[in-house]
Amino acid sequence: MPGIVINTCIYGEMINRFKLLVIGSCTGLCISQLAYAVSISRAIDEGMECFRIETDSATYYYQIEAGGFSSILDKDGNDWLGYRKSEAESYPASAASDFRGLPNMVYQSADGGAGHPGFDKCISIQIDKRTIRTFSKSGKWQWSWKFTDTDATLTVEEVDPEHVYWFLYEGPIGGTFDPDNQYWGNNKQGPIKEFADYYKGKEIYDQWDWAYFGSHALDRILLIEHLTPDGLPDTMGYLGNSEKGLESDDGMVVFGFGRYRNAKPQMSRADNQFRIRFMEKRIQNSADHQMITKTIN
Repeated sequence: MPGIVINTCIYGEMINRFKLLVIGSCTGLCISQLAYAVSISRAIDEGMECFRIETDSATYYYQIEAGGFSSILDKDGNDWLGYRKSEAESYPASAASDFRGLPNMVYQSADGGAGHPGFDKCISIQIDKRTIRTFSKSGKWQWSWKFTDTDATLTVEEVDPEHVYWFLYEGPIGGTFDPDNQYWGNNKQGPIKEFADYYKGKEIYDQWDWAYFGSHALDRILLIEHLTPDGLPDTMGYLGNSEKGLESDDGMVVFGFGRYRNAKPQMSRADNQFRIRFMEKRIQNSADHQMITKTIN
């Protein structure tokens, strides 16, 4: 059917998209309107000042001095990160608190903690109605996040040439630690219902372009994509907050693009891009996986 798409930017917190369709032999006109809203305001999360980014699909809490997300809530209020500040970090107990976050980019070095909630190595500013830019206080790192109603995209803009980095998702699927009722998948296979026990040294290493995470209790997955894929190793595991491993009371996923054995970052590119988004679909079998693969690709 013939039509015209008109995009209109209003300098508030709304972008409207109008599609005009010609009905029949130009005897009438049908107008449908889709409104895309991104609202950025200030908030406090776990004692740190944040940007709160509200969209149709998610609410994000981005710590301004950390340069990373402490909470990502879906439409039902489930927090897929659930970062919490404790009195002191410890392994593996902090899998239920301080270790959580996204993208947790810079590890070790003088800038260690940049991109990780709870740290203060960064300065973040809002540069337009849907974009936040972060600078490390050292001046060596820079990245930006652009938000739409459906997703958030990270663009790495400047890196320290002397240090490598990674992109991590560390948090509980759907807001809960429940390995027996959760799953994940990637561009090579899925759904995978067995989780590698990170505490017991059984994490998985491979190379993936994207991965999703879901719960059998939810008709929703979190999709994480590496939009500039490479041949570097990636990792996946499940870290419980006690020596019980997967049988622990709490814990988190440890998923990393560019993360290798013994917590070794691998990435050095200054133009990497990553995207996170919720998709309203439960992946129950290989047919569901193939369908979502076609949607992603």
